[in-house]
Amino acid sequence: MESRDAAVEAAADAADRAEAAGQRAVEIADRLTRLAAGHRTDGADVQAAQERARDAMERAGASLDRAVIGHERAAESHDRTALVHEEAARRGIGDAADHRRRAEEHRRDAKADREEAAADRERYASGHQPDEPPT
Repeated sequence: MESRDAAVEAAADAADRAEAAGQRAVEIADRLTRLAAGHRTDGADVQAAQERARDAMERAGASLDRAVIGHERAAESHDRTALVHEEAARRGIGDAADHRRRAEEHRRDAKADREEAAADRERYASGHQPDEPPT
């Protein structure tokens, strides 16, 4: 159920991004029309651009949060799977050596996911923009 919820959320996010891109395309077309007619950018254009910049920053932050959470969940899943393989090896279910090998693979994958989560957090910390875009 969790993966289905994630898929629904991803689809909704994609729809939101598509709508925002469509709005941005209309704004650009309007601005190009005004520029071609000899009109300059006005305060409303600046405000709209600032609002879009704030929205983009919020979406980027939310996307990064989802990436970190996804890596952490994947690491936890790998850890649980490694435990299952270790238990199967301990109980002598199937090929014990194969279970131990697969448990080690899952431990490596869990470590890699944790490193990715940490790297995402570092990218956020080092590239974090102020709450207000420049004017």
